[in-house]
Amino acid sequence: MTVLKDIAYGGHERQRLDLCLPSCDTHGLILFIHGGAWIAGDKCGYEDELELWGGRGYAAAAMNYHYLSPEYHMDTLLCDITAALAKIKSTAAENGFGLTGVLLTGTSAGGHLSLLYAYSMAETAPIRPACVIDYCGPTLLTDKGLLYDTPKNHPPVQQWIDIFTWLTGTDFSEENTEKILPVLDRYSPVSHITPSSVPTVICHGQKDDVVPFSNAVALRDRLESCGVEYVFLQMPQAGHGLEQKEIYEESKMLFGIYAERFLR
Repeated sequence: MTVLKDIAYGGHERQRLDLCLPSCDTHGLILFIHGGAWIAGDKCGYEDELELWGGRGYAAAAMNYHYLSPEYHMDTLLCDITAALAKIKSTAAENGFGLTGVLLTGTSAGGHLSLLYAYSMAETAPIRPACVIDYCGPTLLTDKGLLYDTPKNHPPVQQWIDIFTWLTGTDFSEENTEKILPVLDRYSPVSHITPSSVPTVICHGQKDDVVPFSNAVALRDRLESCGVEYVFLQMPQAGHGLEQKEIYEESKMLFGIYAERFLR
């Protein structure tokens, strides 16, 4: 097994990734995208996961990406994923691996990016999205529970306003709703689901006070209506931290099943 750290996939300091290549032949990649409300977090939290899945015979990578800011909006983050996949593909090829499919996964903001990329960028991605596993990611950015109720809990109100302003490049306020909602819809994974979308695992706490459970239900309902394969793991007693261990362990079992089905 070969572990490559801090590979640059662009010129910005945040455009770095870690890649673990297995000792045996593989055609599948697992890509971990970190959470942190799109303004924090780091790939280093996935070091153990990379070694685990590399040891099981998969290529595994974790990436950093631009934080949202007045200069960098959601399109920049999606471009980061494309650039990271291209770099992973070329690096794997240099080491004798031809990667043909990727399982995208992440928690919270990383879950959102995994879903949005898998659904909206499947036709142009350097490595074909094969499935996606979402842990409590925002799926419907126009959900009023997400826009106007969640700031009472986390993060602070002004920071929440800043995040949605930076995400869209449009001033976020209740007075500006008509202008910002179509942009938020564009960056909502639910809006990009079609009958050809990839199989999806959803894991979400019903007591989540950061990303409301209604977001997970909206994702489930859209997948159902389009006839897309999905598994919906609900955690009745869990918040955003996904504290129900037995259901979280079930999600990890499904992780292995989906990797075996769609990446081998």
